[in-house]
Amino acid sequence: MIRLLPVLLLSLPLFISIAAAEGTDITADELTRDASGVVVASGNVIIHRKGGTLHADEVRYDIKRHQIQARGHVIIESPKAVIHADSAQLDTETKQGFMQRAVIILPDGERLSAARVERVNDHTYHAEDIRFTACPTDDEAWNLAAAEATLDQQAGKLTARHTRFETYGIPVLYSPYWQQPLRRMSGFLVPRVGVGKRRGTEVSIPYYFAPSPAWDATLTPHWMSKRGFMPEVEVRHVSVHGSEIVNFEGLDDKLTGSRRVRLQGDISWHMPFSTEFEIQADHVSDHDYLADFSGGDEGASTRYLQSQASLSQQGKFGDWTLLARHQQDLTKPSNAQTLQIVPRLESRLFTPLGSNLVFHFDQQTTRFDRRTGTDGWRMDLHPYLELPWELAGGGITATLQAGTHHTRYWLRDTPNATTPIRTTGEVSLEIRPVFERIAEDREWRHTISPVLRYDYVAAPDQASLPNFDSAFGQLTMSNFLSSNRFSGHDRIERVHRISLMFETGLQARMNETQARDVATLRIGAAYDFIRQTVDAALKPAPTRPFTNLLGELLLDPLPGLSLRADGQYDPSGNFWPVIHAALNWHTRRGHRFRAAYRFTDARYAKEAQLLYISGEARLGQRWYANAGWQYDTLLKLTQRLDGGIRYQHPCWSVMLDVYRTNRPSGTAQAADVGFRFLLDFKGLGSFGT
Repeated sequence: MIRLLPVLLLSLPLFISIAAAEGTDITADELTRDASGVVVASGNVIIHRKGGTLHADEVRYDIKRHQIQARGHVIIESPKAVIHADSAQLDTETKQGFMQRAVIILPDGERLSAARVERVNDHTYHAEDIRFTACPTDDEAWNLAAAEATLDQQAGKLTARHTRFETYGIPVLYSPYWQQPLRRMSGFLVPRVGVGKRRGTEVSIPYYFAPSPAWDATLTPHWMSKRGFMPEVEVRHVSVHGSEIVNFEGLDDKLTGSRRVRLQGDISWHMPFSTEFEIQADHVSDHDYLADFSGGDEGASTRYLQSQASLSQQGKFGDWTLLARHQQDLTKPSNAQTLQIVPRLESRLFTPLGSNLVFHFDQQTTRFDRRTGTDGWRMDLHPYLELPWELAGGGITATLQAGTHHTRYWLRDTPNATTPIRTTGEVSLEIRPVFERIAEDREWRHTISPVLRYDYVAAPDQASLPNFDSAFGQLTMSNFLSSNRFSGHDRIERVHRISLMFETGLQARMNETQARDVATLRIGAAYDFIRQTVDAALKPAPTRPFTNLLGELLLDPLPGLSLRADGQYDPSGNFWPVIHAALNWHTRRGHRFRAAYRFTDARYAKEAQLLYISGEARLGQRWYANAGWQYDTLLKLTQRLDGGIRYQHPCWSVMLDVYRTNRPSGTAQAADVGFRFLLDFKGLGSFGT
């Protein structure tokens, strides 16, 4: 390669004037200058200019007239696009020019090829006899073919006339006018359709409105043959201070004869002094709304909706939150007895008092409100000391905690003026040694970790206290090493308990810094010396000091294969109260399989026996089949059955799914049967639901 600067055949002042006036750097195999001062370059020509680079076999550069003529394997590279052409003629000042047999590749991979391209300015091109696609070069499944088109990168759109939509070279749609967005812009989106038993035939035509980069909205007229017309509106906004998303939908339901709505919101603002303001809202007009109109399993599985606004701040030694919360119980026709929180102030403070001593002070003050039933204020104060220890280089850890709970109530509409008060004393000690053995080749690590925990809580009888948010949780691995299995703050267990858990694990080394857990086994049981209850209505007194024997097994024997199982064994009754198991398997080829089983004995809680199997198989390079089956082995009834097929192409996909749900819910009170269909073209949009 011969560089322009060191070539003595050219005058040095010429190059200096080019670099100073134009900011241009040229390299080529051969460089000459004719009598008129035109630079002629040939052989691997590269011209570097501000904002772009030109490659070609031959270039004629008229510096005075600001004209570049390039021929042979022309490539123009810039942050806005990469252009390949047979030849090009460009004006370096006006940015105008012409290109023959050109291909424009946009930053997101879309390609516009044309017989002739006129460059109107730095961001606008007018092309003749064009083809546009978002597919890979070697697998062009669809394209737009048009007599002429204008590509405006500043406006973010391609406007074409006399357009044909072709798939694999076959024209399937003609339009005299076509506007293709290349980035967010206002316009109609592809319609969505669906058919189901509860709502009938559904058609929705979304309109996307984008007036500014800071906010946009989607307006969707949604028609259902059995329910009526449901307008849907979603508005989104973003700024340096945060973001807001608000969604509203509603209709006059033909089936129920009532007006039904849903309002959702998600607002997050960053305030001064490291404070955060957040709103998460989800409110429906009636308890059957989700069952009638939501998609997927949301309508069948959702039991509570919650809307909350909060202001919070986090510092070096703690945090505080002020919030208000509105709750909806969808299991009841009326929400009159559901507690609302208006407001709640909670804070957590911790400060080191020494190298192994930390003081904590947690408090929560809440105003409970409801239309029917007891309500009022509750204040809970929880100061405690924490002493963490670490011995033998981390081989043994121990944590000692000691503190008290003081709770006070101020109730409205009570028959007496007394103020209920509760004060407890509590202490706990948890010791966790870890014994390990590493194989000689250092590929395997085996650990054994017995955990011993002691809890003593001196709590008074609380049956006469108000209960706003407490319920007793059944024993699980998540609450096993806990001094209080009551949720909320209205009840605290009276315990004198020793808990012992045995944990062992096997790890395999993946590389120098990472290891994979191959197997983990946990077994535990607890012994309570006093066997007393603080509220027999929520938790009866235990009949024996020992708890059930808990077990949990986590197996990951191979990459992509895992087994999760947990359960409880009652040695006195000689039965298994609870068993949960789930097997997951997936391969690099895309095959997936999941099987899960849940069993609950009637002597322990509400009886249940559910089997769920689902999977997806890759039938070929791009074909996938999926199926799911949920079966109630107790009722001998298939609760849900679905299956479908999907074709996944690099630039388009199609999916068909059919389903049947045998769980009557909502106002229709009938099983639901329907199908879902989706046809999606990359860069164009989707059709279906």
